[in-house]
Amino acid sequence: MKTIRTLLIFLIVLAVAGVVFIYSGQFDVAASTPDNKLVKTVLSTTRDRSVARRADGITPPKLDDPQMIRTGLVHYHEMCTTCHGAPGVEISEIGMGLNPEPPELAAHAAADPPGETFWIVKNGLKMTGMPSFGVTHSDQDIWAIVAFLRKMPKLTPPEYQAMVQQAGLGAPGAEKAEHEHGEQHHD
Repeated sequence: MKTIRTLLIFLIVLAVAGVVFIYSGQFDVAASTPDNKLVKTVLSTTRDRSVARRADGITPPKLDDPQMIRTGLVHYHEMCTTCHGAPGVEISEIGMGLNPEPPELAAHAAADPPGETFWIVKNGLKMTGMPSFGVTHSDQDIWAIVAFLRKMPKLTPPEYQAMVQQAGLGAPGAEKAEHEHGEQHHD
């Protein structure tokens, strides 16, 4: 009985200390401050285990269809290169300012299990800057992005640029910039 009481007191003290820490404002939430090794390990392990658990049982469709890969390229080029870069395309200033840093998917995307990649793209990741594309894209479009991500690490920068040109795409955000530039001249 004494052990249970001691354990209960310990848990209450721990909970109070946690609440005091939260309300103290001592934890630095600035994106410009890198996380220490313990925080980084806890957060990345929590993220990886959560994704693996939620993606368990997701069965990918056939991901080598050229049209599916092209569709994935279009979505990736327009939405993802800002933070993740691409072969020959550097991560933008926005992506460089994120904490944790977004992974350069051109380097290792094919090694990630496709079900986990699908789950991440569809649901996003809290406190990383990774949005949920499931609210704006169908599962079919998300699988197309996954298909492209599986191919991207094998692409050289010229091959990536050739695919972009064949798809009729410009630099990410170019259409928006051209549209805004055109509006300025009409004033």
